[in-house]
Amino acid sequence: MNDLLREAALSRPDAHALNDGERAWTYAELDAAVGRMARRLSPLGVAPGATVALVAHPSALSVQAIHAVHRTGAVLAPLNPRLNPASIENALETVGPCVILSTRQDILALGLDPDWVTPVDDLPKAVVQGEGTADSPSMREDPESPLAVILTSGTSGDPKTIPIYSNALDTNSRAVAARLDLGETDRWYASLSIAHIGGLAQIHRSVQVGCTLLVRGKFSARVLADLIDSGDVTHTSLVPTMLQQLLEVREGLSVPPTLKCLLVGGAAAGKDLVETALRKGYPIALTYGITEACSQVATAPPKLVRTKPDAVGPPLDGIELRFRDSGEICIRGVTVSQAVVDEDGWFSTGDLGAFDDDGHLRVTGRLGDRIISGGVNVDPLFVETVMRKLPGVSGVAVVGVPDDLWGEVVVAMVVLDSDTPPDLQALIAVTRERLATAEVPRRIEFVDALPLNVNGKVDRSRVRARLT
Repeated sequence: MNDLLREAALSRPDAHALNDGERAWTYAELDAAVGRMARRLSPLGVAPGATVALVAHPSALSVQAIHAVHRTGAVLAPLNPRLNPASIENALETVGPCVILSTRQDILALGLDPDWVTPVDDLPKAVVQGEGTADSPSMREDPESPLAVILTSGTSGDPKTIPIYSNALDTNSRAVAARLDLGETDRWYASLSIAHIGGLAQIHRSVQVGCTLLVRGKFSARVLADLIDSGDVTHTSLVPTMLQQLLEVREGLSVPPTLKCLLVGGAAAGKDLVETALRKGYPIALTYGITEACSQVATAPPKLVRTKPDAVGPPLDGIELRFRDSGEICIRGVTVSQAVVDEDGWFSTGDLGAFDDDGHLRVTGRLGDRIISGGVNVDPLFVETVMRKLPGVSGVAVVGVPDDLWGEVVVAMVVLDSDTPPDLQALIAVTRERLATAEVPRRIEFVDALPLNVNGKVDRSRVRARLT
């Protein structure tokens, strides 16, 4: 396996690789720090094939730790620090690491037990005597050993562990860079959790392209707004809730030409939200991706989104798509984990969609979320789209709950604007005007905020549990 960081350090040693707001690392400096950290990990039992857990927010140290684990040949298991203690313990039991890493800042902030977590802060500072030089090669040699294992977010059902292989991640990174016109002079803000495939992919992609990765801890719309206003960021990834927060923080401000791309994915982005962002001048790219395919499957760059704000574009290079009779999206290609495919190499995603006349993908919902009420198929994503356009509605989640008469009935959780008083009967009356009978929610509950999982997606299992 090629060591992408080492290659970048040799070809562009003085180019900026990493910036945390206080210090910038060149590729040569980052490579040296990662080499020292990798050798300090070896006495802890970190070796080819072993599993290393990392519980941390995006930072210079956590990025260095990711590269160091890769260089040792061990398998990285990044865990989201926003998980509750019980979920972290369950995740650790699932991945079975030989060592658990974190930063001192995250250990303190998260209340992690210092007796079972190794802080990475001191690892890159000095080489232990006899450990060799900082330019030793990567120890990763077995192509059958995954680069990492990712625990999926689990919007419904139990999370799964997905192996991520270097060749698949390399292929995805090249395809994404080509689709988004990402180059060496660009600067990508690390907005996503490193436990999310999108967060891990952006770290890998920045090194492969040779651009600068900006790390500022966990996502902050205020921090991103400042980076945009100063012209320091060109690209970043956002889930729809992050985009909404950014629009609110930068209300009334123009968008500088230095910002090239806001890549929006991870959950369905409402057409109204996308069109609002476009009107304000934001360069929105839309993407559909899944963990099992190393992040992005289909992506629409900003130029395409301006003409089609409801499509996620054509598949990336190396990805094939087909659809079952039910409308379920199936994918095949180098980036798709072989651990989940059938004998012909296809993976059934559980997502619903179709191509338009131009071969661009439109994602319409989740197969598992489809509601069958009285024999009528109801697409909750469509109901949510209609209800989100109603006066005073700022957020909505629609699910089906069991019903003795109809099998399932539609119910909704609704968030209203702060200045809109709740009026259940009026809302239901307007809904009846715009939806078919089977699509009208039989019950609506007003809430201050929709329940989200750690990756910022609506947690439908919690919505369903509350409304059942």
